[in-house]
Amino acid sequence: MSDKVRDFEDVVGYLEDVSIRFSDKTILRDVNLQLLKGQLHMLTGPSGCGKTTLLRALNRLNDCFDRHEMSGSISLKLSEGEVDVHLLAHKHLPLLRRKVGMVFQIPNLLPGSIIDNLLLPLKVVAGLDLAHATARCENVLVRVKLWNEVKDRLNNDASSLSGGQQQRLCLARTLALEPEILLLDEPTASLDPENTKVIEELLESLKQQYTMVMVSHSPAQTVRLADKVFRLDGQQVIGA
Repeated sequence: MSDKVRDFEDVVGYLEDVSIRFSDKTILRDVNLQLLKGQLHMLTGPSGCGKTTLLRALNRLNDCFDRHEMSGSISLKLSEGEVDVHLLAHKHLPLLRRKVGMVFQIPNLLPGSIIDNLLLPLKVVAGLDLAHATARCENVLVRVKLWNEVKDRLNNDASSLSGGQQQRLCLARTLALEPEILLLDEPTASLDPENTKVIEELLESLKQQYTMVMVSHSPAQTVRLADKVFRLDGQQVIGA
């Protein structure tokens, strides 16, 4: 990476000649792009073009799949300093995935209650005691506009929530771990228009606090939310 790029204070991420293969199939080839602080970057393009693969590369979730190969460089500026994601040792990946949190298309609830979904990661991953973890739970539930809807039933099973509420709970869980970059893989794809609007308004409110990278198939949503658009096709970023 050039010194010129490193000097840009608003550049928090840089992908240089990134290529990704699974088994014998190339998914992405020679991808180059920059991520800017406090902006929502939208990944668009046809199904199967590698949007989710690119998203997962930012916090090494592709490592969870067999016969995965990546070449090139992904550099991120985090509070701990600038890191080359591809070169991180396996023992550092849990911290990377806290700092570069991900919200999936289908809400990935943990077994148990609404409050368990927040407390468990805070105690096990972040190492907080119960008092501090509980306070942070309330804070993030307020931030995702879920507190008033669930404050009287925190011990109810998380699966009792509606789809939109489940997605906001998953976002709250990610925010509770204090990430610096948010990855969002079609977070409204399974939601109705009303809940989609709630999530979109929430993401809009978070823009100034987080750098976000989001996958969307919706041109209208892209127009509403994106500060920067990267269009993928033919294994590469062909437009921005």
